[in-house]
Amino acid sequence: MNKAVSVYFISALTAGGLTINAANASAELATSSSVDTTAIAQKESINDSVSSSLQSRLSNMKQFRANFTQTVVDAQQNVVHEAQGTLTMTRPNKLRWETTFPDETLLVADGDAVWNVDTFVEQVTVLSQDNAIKDNPIVLLTSTDEATWSKFSISQMNNGVPTNTSASEINNDTVMQSYQITPKEEGGQIVTLTLSFNQDNELASLNMLDAQQQVSTLVFNNIETRFPIPADTFSVDIPDSFIVDDQR
Repeated sequence: MNKAVSVYFISALTAGGLTINAANASAELATSSSVDTTAIAQKESINDSVSSSLQSRLSNMKQFRANFTQTVVDAQQNVVHEAQGTLTMTRPNKLRWETTFPDETLLVADGDAVWNVDTFVEQVTVLSQDNAIKDNPIVLLTSTDEATWSKFSISQMNNGVPTNTSASEINNDTVMQSYQITPKEEGGQIVTLTLSFNQDNELASLNMLDAQQQVSTLVFNNIETRFPIPADTFSVDIPDSFIVDDQR
């Protein structure tokens, strides 16, 4: 019970004709405050431990390339979108998302800007990378910045079941280890991001719940974590006929 609830509870009892003297009320508040402080400290310690566990897994994933299948369902579990493509990432802060089905699209984050190429309408939209994903937990896939990590709460899950235990107490023999990431500041487009790793510590799937209650699931295959990176992987060659909408 937090302090605000404790005060309300005491007031309600007094108004109902029961008497609680000032000493008892003070003791109740002191006890409540102590319990709250301890609980908060324990929660922060667990979050820090789990965050360190996830950072360790991702730090070993300095490179990542895989094919993916994407399925998006709405709040009623109706499939609203499906796609296939390739995701390539390097740490820090570079990502290339390329779809081959149902349409050819390209999104590149080069560390400074995000380039969204729509070949169908022959247009490229350019955004500041910091502004584009500052509150999006997807940023943690490639970020090594502690200030960025501190903006999110992270809990560990075993086979999709959340746990309240620290990372050191979790059974590492579990086939799939998952981490649920939640922005501490509400109001962003992504409500939660769940990253799942297979027994080889490879990122096997990614699940996002957005503000419209749509769930996007990416399942990865043909995973590579060591490969040569062509110089043009995180750059965009824009045809002269394309319109460029630079919003940086």
